[in-house]
Amino acid sequence: MTKKYKTKMEDSFKTKVQLFLFDKAFSWDNLDENGCNDYYIMSNIETIKKDFKNFEVTNEVANLYSSKYYQLELNSDKSKIKHKGKELSIMIIEQRQYFVQKSKEFTEILDALEKEYENDFEEKFSETDFNKMLDKTTCSYCGISLAQIEELGKNGKLNNKRSDTRGYTLEIDRKLPNLEYSEENCCMACYWCNNAKTDEFSPKEFKPIAEGIRKAWNERLKQIGKAEIEYKSDEKFWKTDFDTKMNPKIK
Repeated sequence: MTKKYKTKMEDSFKTKVQLFLFDKAFSWDNLDENGCNDYYIMSNIETIKKDFKNFEVTNEVANLYSSKYYQLELNSDKSKIKHKGKELSIMIIEQRQYFVQKSKEFTEILDALEKEYENDFEEKFSETDFNKMLDKTTCSYCGISLAQIEELGKNGKLNNKRSDTRGYTLEIDRKLPNLEYSEENCCMACYWCNNAKTDEFSPKEFKPIAEGIRKAWNERLKQIGKAEIEYKSDEKFWKTDFDTKMNPKIK
């Protein structure tokens, strides 16, 4: 297993854990002080592993977590979230996640879950498919190729001050940043598109920005007498939005 593949597997695991803890916080009512603590113990690990395996990272949960939970004020009376038939205050949700992660047995629980997750991840996104994606040489968003980036650099047409670490290689981007890493949810992007898209925009929202970046590249390529970007638009790719359901490939 390569270091890059393992790193993305670990990042994907962290994403699922964050959303699992958030979603699980709604398993108990506001006034239930013991349910959460009684659940996250090693003597209950088989149930936790089963629940974690069956937990699906959906757009509903991911969007609720990023666009509501993270945007509301912690101490506001209006800071409440409805999910799974319950309405919890942000404070309760925060406390349940915090105390679970600070518990003595949580590290042991995480280790057990990660071992299980490794097999699931390899089924959803095999290292073979991962490496095929890494072999791509053009940005999925603006379409610039590594060869064109090289030419721009050699001719003084790049202003990136981080070229020693970023810029001359493509980077892995999650189309929908709050979902797990999977073959369907990942693509290769140039440093500039990846940096501009961040975790804020879906491909659908980012399309006009990518078109602007492509236009700027083409102007620079023309200035040095090089061919413009040949970009073939993929309509399905550009329709990907925060309500798009991802179906990880299961072999």
